[in-house]
Amino acid sequence: MPRNRQEIPKAERQSALLDHAKELFTAKGYRGTRVADVGRAAGIASAAVHWYFPTKDDLFAAVLERVFSEAIAEVEASDSPPRDRLEAFLVRTQRYRVLHREAYERVEESAALRAWYFGLLQWLDALLLQAVSARLPEGADTDPIVDTAHVLLEGMLMSARGIDRPVGELMDMVIDALVATAVAKSVASHG
Repeated sequence: MPRNRQEIPKAERQSALLDHAKELFTAKGYRGTRVADVGRAAGIASAAVHWYFPTKDDLFAAVLERVFSEAIAEVEASDSPPRDRLEAFLVRTQRYRVLHREAYERVEESAALRAWYFGLLQWLDALLLQAVSARLPEGADTDPIVDTAHVLLEGMLMSARGIDRPVGELMDMVIDALVATAVAKSVASHG
């Protein structure tokens, strides 16, 4: 006999709700998905969705957190070098680019999306810096690298344009350019 809603633990109901929201946001985007659609897909009233997630942005942030956290956990479980983990992450999340772009557009209005977004970028920046640091001269200034990496990674995560090159090739070009810039600045400041 199926369990009634009161018998289903809150975490289980919330997880099922996120599954339906993920499907809808992925298929229709942020703008094309209504909270009522998510509730209908999950078999609950939209008011009940708001009991779990007070706003649409909170629901969207929770979906993004789930999607990107799963990808992070998968690549962090690998013993691969940082560059390869970064490539694996970008490949794994490629289908969610439109969601990432929509989250970026809402960062100013939503504390939940802002927290998710900047947490993700912090992780990405750190991973790219690890990939680049192994090739830097002693004492190289990494601040410009982090700033540049941040902009480049945002572009790779949000671009609506199809990527003409494999992600790994792009990663190598980015890392090579960042290393060359850091080395040139280091030589200039010591020369």
